[in-house]
Amino acid sequence: MATTLKPEMEARLAALARRLGIVGADAPERALNMAVDVLEAQSPPRRKPSPTEIAAEMEPIVSAARHWREAHPFDDDNPPSKVWQEELYDERGLPK
Repeated sequence: MATTLKPEMEARLAALARRLGIVGADAPERALNMAVDVLEAQSPPRRKPSPTEIAAEMEPIVSAARHWREAHPFDDDNPPSKVWQEELYDERGLPK
């Protein structure tokens, strides 16, 4: 992906390259790559959580939702659409 940098940013990248002792036509690019590599080396590797970990993380939310639903059951006089209508809109039908 090609991009255009502002002249100030080009100057800052060139200054970074000089401070790092990098010379050549691709010095700003190499300096930026070096800085990113250093930051990545300092950061712990991120891994994708397992389905079990995700489920354990979601359990308190699911449990709270389940308890709320038990306390506020749906029935013929209280269908989900009516509950949502009352939750989201005022008596004039405008969003709360």
